[in-house]
Amino acid sequence: MEKVASITVFDGKTERVISLVQGDLTELGPNEAVDLLLTSAFPNDYTPTATSLIGALQRSGLSVAELARDKAVDLRHTSGFWLSHELADRFTWRGARRLAVFEPRDLGSPPEAVGALFRGLFPFLSDREDQRVAMPILSSGDQRWSPLVMMESLLGASIQWMRRGLPISELMIFERNSGRIPLLKALMDQLGQGDDGSATPRAALSVPPPRAQDYDVFLSFSSHNANAADAFKNELAAIDPARTVFDFRLAIQKGKSYQDEIDRAIESCRRVVSILSPAYFASPECQEELNIARLRNKRSGFGLLIPLYWRSISPGLPLWLQTLNQCVCVEERLDQLPVAAQDVHASL
Repeated sequence: MEKVASITVFDGKTERVISLVQGDLTELGPNEAVDLLLTSAFPNDYTPTATSLIGALQRSGLSVAELARDKAVDLRHTSGFWLSHELADRFTWRGARRLAVFEPRDLGSPPEAVGALFRGLFPFLSDREDQRVAMPILSSGDQRWSPLVMMESLLGASIQWMRRGLPISELMIFERNSGRIPLLKALMDQLGQGDDGSATPRAALSVPPPRAQDYDVFLSFSSHNANAADAFKNELAAIDPARTVFDFRLAIQKGKSYQDEIDRAIESCRRVVSILSPAYFASPECQEELNIARLRNKRSGFGLLIPLYWRSISPGLPLWLQTLNQCVCVEERLDQLPVAAQDVHASL
């Protein structure tokens, strides 16, 4: 097991590292154990094949099928992930504290799969402490994606999330095939270089610079809940007509990059109000906005993100959302929106 390349990402307070490791994940022992090991599987299929990480773990004394029979958290219906209980002394192999298994119903293209992976990982990360995470180049074994194509998508997404403050101190990406290492290392070296060719992290590897506050409120909502968004805006305007609200239906000009404009608006607003409902959590775009807001909320010392609980969510809100002060308007209580708008206005 050897680290052959790394990229350092700076989020404004903390340096975070992405490492390429040549070797087998099962070589991790108790002294190098990570907090979380990521692996992927076909839905409900934990067959220990010769080419999969699940197979390698089985041969090292850890049964993913056994872990799957008693999951600690099962979010496959919303995020494609489930989380194991702590391994502790239950198995011979103890290279990780827990396993997070990615089982999307539809894998999609590499960028789509990686986007779903990072969105799905968020509920298992803590806002209070950073974690060390290890993974293979997902979906390049039995699921047959090109390792180089998948690695490029993984690096692009991990750099973008870690520069925003994703609470991972080190992401270790393992490759056991030594023949693939030169191309993977060259890709790492290219992405980790400064604009002048030096190893100094370039702007793309650092937190976005502070911006002037363009909006008082960034309103994050599913188009299925547009009535709630419009009613909230009306209530806020009735309290103070000067308050500015980012509404994606009105604020993004034709020809502009949707994701860039969303990023810019969340980085420049004073508060993010997320209207939570089953439709919200079913939307990849809404989950992306919520995750970006979660990280900026942490960087800002908390208080930025205000969930507006609009419709009940089964089996319940993620634990990290439950810890935030909420505006509760379930089930679709329009009569509670004036109170919610007053609370948000008072926080500005």
